Amino acid sequence: MKDKVKYPVIVEEFSDEDGHYYVATSPNIKGLVTDGDTITELVEHIKDAIAGWLSGNEHPIVQDSTKWALKEHQRIMWVNVDLN
Repeated sequence: MKDKVKYPVIVEEFSDEDGHYYVATSPNIKGLVTDGDTITELVEHIKDAIAGWLSGNEHPIVQDSTKWALKEHQRIMWVNVDLN
């Protein structure tokens, strides 16, 4: 097993009645959704979520994120995850 993996996630910024926050999802890891009040907090939550999901599961093949259809306010972020 690799000690580190790198996965792309889709990040979207929201400002609504719940406040200002960021949400990340990943077409590579079905069902992965996490959020954070700041980008820094979001990245930490993504790392924890991916590491937890990958623990004991087969690692999904990283998809070509350039082929993902993004909405207007979405962007792709690559996240390095330490599996140790």
